[in-house]
Amino acid sequence: MAGKLIASVAVSALLSSLAWIILQLNHLLGVLLFISAVIVPPVVFRNYYSKRPLRLAPFLAASLILMLLLMPPPVTGPNVEFGLHFVTDCRGREGVTWPLGGGELTCSCNETVAYSTILVSGAAWKSAGVRLPVLGRSVTIYEPRGKADSAYLGAVERVESEGYLGIVENYGTYSRIMRDALFAKGEECIYLAETRILGGGIAVISARGPCRGVKGFALRRHEYYLWNASEPPIFREYRFNWSPSGSVRVGRFLPSDWPEEWVRNTYKAIGIELKGTGYVKRMEGKSGDCRWSLWVRNEESHYVALNGKEILVLSGKTGEVKNLAEEISPCGLRNGREVRGPAPEEVLNAVIGELNGSLVLKPAGEPALWALAGKEFLTSVGEKNVSVTLLVYGIRGQCDYARYLLDTSDGRTTSICLERGGYFIAVAVKGEAKDVQFVLSSIKQPKRT
Repeated sequence: MAGKLIASVAVSALLSSLAWIILQLNHLLGVLLFISAVIVPPVVFRNYYSKRPLRLAPFLAASLILMLLLMPPPVTGPNVEFGLHFVTDCRGREGVTWPLGGGELTCSCNETVAYSTILVSGAAWKSAGVRLPVLGRSVTIYEPRGKADSAYLGAVERVESEGYLGIVENYGTYSRIMRDALFAKGEECIYLAETRILGGGIAVISARGPCRGVKGFALRRHEYYLWNASEPPIFREYRFNWSPSGSVRVGRFLPSDWPEEWVRNTYKAIGIELKGTGYVKRMEGKSGDCRWSLWVRNEESHYVALNGKEILVLSGKTGEVKNLAEEISPCGLRNGREVRGPAPEEVLNAVIGELNGSLVLKPAGEPALWALAGKEFLTSVGEKNVSVTLLVYGIRGQCDYARYLLDTSDGRTTSICLERGGYFIAVAVKGEAKDVQFVLSSIKQPKRT
């Protein structure tokens, strides 16, 4: 007969779990379900409780305790108001929100970006979601995608009806954006974006004003990752212990108090930054707890090995580095295989080939901005010359920051970032809006990064 008591408590727990979920959507229905969690089981098992009324006491105690234990953890994340502020930097409504329509939440403010004053507006809609009992995991039940889509397309229509020309889509650089576009008319630009925001919701945002400031706003969330270094900054950041061995520099890093995962991530980060400084991976291998890679740039090489929680770096001439690795590295060159990745110059030539398929590019000099490889060209669009700059980078953050520097240097440069062969190529075009649009649309299948 104790099985009936256990079954009634289980039914109560099930109803309480559902009540915690419903309570987040509708308080009245949630309260009614909580009440039913202590009423329905005795009704279902009324024959059992009518003969044993004293069993109601342990049932009620167990039900109330489970009801409290099933409560979802409290919400600690930001709300939608914070999310809208985060993507616009606006704290309140000031003036008009054109070209946006209304939303559940709106904001508008003037901002100074790249030495220009622009009007930033935002409209947001909340998602409906619940947190699961015990687990606390958030589950989205409804996302206002339809409302946001309609608002974005409506804003595009209003912008185009005022004579603005769409220069490029997929212009921004951060991952929450679902779609965006840049428009221009004379010296003024408008940027539109539909994006998910913190706190659970979707927003449509706009920036309007001088092109220099609008582009700076669109590209504002980037990493300061443009550097021309002879070795990765991470070698200096973590203070490798360097010592000479002939003409080869030997660096050791043994953080005894670090978790192994942190050390593995540092090993990966070294490879990323080596690529960012122009080194190309030519060999790699793995044997037991050992993994290693050999990076080459011209005649210089870096050998990087990870063995447990120790990282070993050998820097110098390629042949000497390989010989020393066989002597002192616990990993050596065991199980090595060749890696045939493209060099930055090869990637640059491939992109030039893409553009040459529809444009005639005339060399115009070397770019002023640092890159692993780069060229400047002039091309004719109608009767006008348009400047095209191609810059190859090993790290996405470098490409993002290069775009920011290029697009905010004046109001007439517009860039996109392509991914080709594991590298990131900033393609910057300087000219009038329609000429820029023509050149950027000539690139075969640009990939958003």
